Formats: sequence, C-alpha cells, structure tokens
Amino acid sequence: MTLPRESTPHVLLADVDGREARVVLAERGALPTAMTTVACESQDQLIDILAGIREGFDGPVLGAAIAAPGPCLDGVIQLTHSPMRLEADVLSERLDLHRLHLVNNFTARALAVPLLAPDAMEPIGGGFPHRDAPAAAIGPSATGLGMSILNPDGFVGWMAAAAEGGHVDLAAGNDREADVIRVLRDMHGHVSAECVLSGAGVLDVAFALSVLAGKPARFADLPALLAAARGGDAIAREVFTLVSGWLGAISGNLVLTAGARSGVYVISAIVLSWGEMLDRAIVRQRFEAKGRMAAYLHDVPFYLVNEPNCGLLGLSALFA
Repeated sequence: MTLPRESTPHVLLADVDGREARVVLAERGALPTAMTTVACESQDQLIDILAGIREGFDGPVLGAAIAAPGPCLDGVIQLTHSPMRLEADVLSERLDLHRLHLVNNFTARALAVPLLAPDAMEPIGGGFPHRDAPAAAIGPSATGLGMSILNPDGFVGWMAAAAEGGHVDLAAGNDREADVIRVLRDMHGHVSAECVLSGAGVLDVAFALSVLAGKPARFADLPALLAAARGGDAIAREVFTLVSGWLGAISGNLVLTAGARSGVYVISAIVLSWGEMLDRAIVRQRFEAKGRMAAYLHDVPFYLVNEPNCGLLGLSALFA
C-alpha cells in the first residue's frame, strides 16, 4: 500500500562549506529537489537551519546527512580553510535524530556517480565502465583537490572511500612543468597536486609562468585569467595547457593506484568554468601516457560531470 505523501519518511540533507549551506528536505530514496542555499558559518547556525526546516514539515523525518570539506575523524569534521567544526554527536542530539551521517564533501559527491544520468556527463575518450572494478572521482575546488574511490560492494551498490590524494607530490612530465614546479616550491615548500589543480593553484601557475618570463604579475581572479586566455594572452593560455595536462596525468595516476577501471569522474565547478580552455585532447593524452601501462589506461573512461548538485545527490544515496 502506498503511504500518503505526508507520511512518507523524509531526510534532511546539507552540503556546507563554511560560508554557505545547500539544504533540502527530500523523500527517502528520491532524488533531491528544491534545494535552498543559505548563509551558514557555524554548527549552531546549521542546527537552527535544519531544525527550522524540520519544524515546518508535518511528517516523519528519518535522519540527516551532512557533507563538509575535511576528513571525518571520530565523528568530527574540522572544515578545511574554515573555523567551522561539525560534531555528529552534537548534531544528532540537538536535532533529535537517531540516524545522522557526517561525511567528507567529496565522498558525498563520489556517491552521486552511480546515480548520474548519461546527459550529466561529458565523456573524454576511453570505453565503457568495467562494473566489477572501482571507479574514482576527482574534484578541483576553489581551495583544494578532492578525491574519492568508489568500490563495488559485491551486490548491487557502491561504497565510497574518502582519500586525501590531493596532497600527493606533484610530478613533472616535461622540463617546462619542472620549471613551474621549481617556482611553486619557492612559494609553498611542498608542491602537491592541489597546488596546481585548485582555483588558487591555477592562479599560482599563472604567477609562476610570469616569474619565468621575468615579469612577475598576478591575475586578480580566475575570471580575469579566463578572459585573458580567451583574449589570446600567451601566459594565460599556457596556464590551461599545463593544468589540462596535470588533470589528465593525476587522474591517470589515480586509476593506477586504485585500479579504477570503471572510470574517473571529474566533479568540479572550477573545471566546468574553464569551458573550452580545458584542452580535452591533452587531458586524454596525459591520462594514458603511463609508459608500459598505457594499454591499461587506454579503454578506461574519463568523464566531466556537469550535474551541479552532486553533493546532495550523493547524500541521498545514504538513505536509499
């Protein structure tokens, strides 16, 4: 028997970044709709927001799932690049919910991968997913580089494992990349993958190229860099050649490390904003350029995801 709509269990979903929260009350097992974005800079604010949503709903609420940037350690996420701290026990108690999931934000995005419609992905070469093998998700953000591994659970679903691969050492594929890394090392000391594959990192690559050209200068922001590249600026255009190559190379490394022959899924508003400046041919070439392991990568699919709400979509899978 079908339950009346008001009796259908619902779940609270929230994707927070330390400044804003995207929140939705969704039917259990259904894709989230009617998302709302609100200012949210603390756990107390988030609790007030979710409690207000719950109080305005005349029906059962099964639980809540919250995603935030940073590793979840013993039920606590200290947000990366933010003083905001989330504690599962506190959230569960104050919201009076017995079922609460607190997960890394990129793990939540990775959980969305099996739910994506075909038109939500742009394929960049390769074949079809090998469904008995893991998949991987990678996502440059404004300040970092998220990674997660999806493993088939042996039945009908997938389990997402958080990873911190954005902090692995960045390798140079040629002399020009080595020169850029040398400048970045002077700036940062340790040069990781996220030092080039993040919003801040892309701007640092542009600065490094200007240093190598003998005229140190910094673009104000990513839109200014994109405008310069589209206008023919040589340094700006080289930036996107370099980061396209690194996106492919680092994604290929992820496949080799995780055995992710079901494919790599790029989930990133930053990369989508690059538009035509993302050199798809270079991405694919560097993705496969792994010497004797090139054949292993040749038929592994690579997707650029254009679904804007993967975090909330992935959180909904926790209650499917």
